[in-house]
Amino acid sequence: MKPKTRWTLLGLPAAGALLAACSQSLPASHVAAVHDPTSSSAAPTTTTAAPVYPLSGLPVTSATNAHRPALSVKVDNAPGSFPQVGVDDADMVAEALVEGGLTRLFVTFQSHGAPAIGPIRSARPVDAALLRELGGGIFVYSGAAAGEIAPVKASSTANLVNDDQESMPFYRDGSRPVPHNVFASTGGLWAKGLAQGAANVPPPQLFTYSPRPQGGVTHPLGQASLDMSNISSAAWSWDAGKGVYLRTQDGAPDMNSDGTRMSAANVVILSVPVGPSGIFDAAGNQDPYVHLVGSGVVWVLRGGQEIQGTWTRPTIDQPVQLIGTSGTITLAPGTTWLELLPRPHLPHLGG
Repeated sequence: MKPKTRWTLLGLPAAGALLAACSQSLPASHVAAVHDPTSSSAAPTTTTAAPVYPLSGLPVTSATNAHRPALSVKVDNAPGSFPQVGVDDADMVAEALVEGGLTRLFVTFQSHGAPAIGPIRSARPVDAALLRELGGGIFVYSGAAAGEIAPVKASSTANLVNDDQESMPFYRDGSRPVPHNVFASTGGLWAKGLAQGAANVPPPQLFTYSPRPQGGVTHPLGQASLDMSNISSAAWSWDAGKGVYLRTQDGAPDMNSDGTRMSAANVVILSVPVGPSGIFDAAGNQDPYVHLVGSGVVWVLRGGQEIQGTWTRPTIDQPVQLIGTSGTITLAPGTTWLELLPRPHLPHLGG
């Protein structure tokens, strides 16, 4: 598993070569200034660019990975899908409501990958807005009704990798029930997307990262719980010893397939509007259309602290901005979960 919030600078000889290689082509938003401790005290003070991965804010350890596109995978989050595989290796995860009061995950990799990710399921309309602020990248899903995938095709700018033909790099895990049995490796998915013509360019940096909270008044907060619907819930609790938030799904610890707990450095809870889609499943449940354009309240959890502010995104062409009472709300370097909480639900904050 990848590191969550703790990181150290690379060894200086190796770091020098890597920083030089990365800083030649990384966008300015992907670098941070650091002092060069090898310079003489008598010499003028110099700074060098220290690249960070755009979706985690952690220092770059692989120039190849730093320059590749975002890979987003639609992952099941319903009974029958647990334990999920590879989700905790992602840079970012977004949870959103789907039909029947269930939720589904939008799991994004860039700084590193996973030997397997899944169960992979079908796309939803909200994926278009999530993909657009990642620069499109590569989007992986397993089937989708025409109306479900239409927004993605119309406005996401992503290269689509679909399991409709059940071809490589997808495979089915015979130990799992249908339809919770479709998996793939991220390496195979990146290769497939690039072979189909996906642009081999990194996503923009979506958030601002800082060692300490910035952007608003902080309040100590040990836990937060969310009612996504009348049957689905999520909760996060701060583990000071590990320096991460630990996730609970529907009242039980949310476990990875390797036996570890699902965790994150940041939990960003966005109050979002949800409207009708006109798309119904076989049981007659209408798929909700979760909107990520507009504005609303945001609660940012990092380092055992909570900052409340506003998220704003006037158009799909712009990324989501997190604004507090004193400017941009910053995140801690590490994994981020976005909880797209349907209005009028509010998070229960405590501890």
